[in-house]
Amino acid sequence: MLRVLLVLLGLTAANPVMASDASRFNALYGELLGQYWQPTVTIHGIETTVFDYAAMKNDAGPLIDEIIATLKEVDPSTLSDDDETKAFWINVYNFAAMRLVIDAYPVDSITSFKISLIKHPWSKKSIQIGGHWYSLSGIEKEILLKRFNDPRIIFAVSCAAVSCPDRRAEVFDTARLDSQLDDLIRNFFHNPKKGLFLNRETNMLTLAWIIKKDSHLFQDDEERVMAFVTPYLDKEQQVWLASHQATLDYFEHDWTLNDLAQADAGK
Repeated sequence: MLRVLLVLLGLTAANPVMASDASRFNALYGELLGQYWQPTVTIHGIETTVFDYAAMKNDAGPLIDEIIATLKEVDPSTLSDDDETKAFWINVYNFAAMRLVIDAYPVDSITSFKISLIKHPWSKKSIQIGGHWYSLSGIEKEILLKRFNDPRIIFAVSCAAVSCPDRRAEVFDTARLDSQLDDLIRNFFHNPKKGLFLNRETNMLTLAWIIKKDSHLFQDDEERVMAFVTPYLDKEQQVWLASHQATLDYFEHDWTLNDLAQADAGK
């Protein structure tokens, strides 16, 4: 906390006008991620990064309250450009999903009845920005996808589940946003249990369920899916796919919480 406060004070001293509430949110949320992010474990045989939600529930209350209070003061219309706006709303979505879990913890999935009686937490108004309440679905579909039409967004907004792309111990940052999004997807497609698996014997390419769920972003067209996926693959995979007709399939989505407490025994 002291480190983040010093950064914020430094920003304020250097330029009191530009030390925005959005910048403060990024710093505080980055502190939360840095404290409770855990490296890769295995859950149900799937390698995934996780968070120590139990420790967060016990210890992070004051920091979470400070983040919530900060977001109430943010005016999104003051964000400077598209990259800042996109990064801000992705970070807000991911924090809001994490908060839903923490408020109800212990839970084993974001789809728990303890979070939403209809097991659909995405429609629940869960975070206040400025004077307005937002749901996860509203942030993703009505703000991020409607404004930017960038398929990479569906990988960046976290469903807090084992089958989601791995989280990093950092916020999405305006200056590095494109590289962060591309690195996240590239790393995801290198996970053969949840991101992408190419079976050359059967000519089967199995992809993340996320792509199937949001197939409309690719106009429900397998060629458009392949055009999106291929640049993130190894050169050898690209060459193979260029000379073979692969059949597309999709992984089953494991909704188990990306929680350290869910790690397989001994993993």
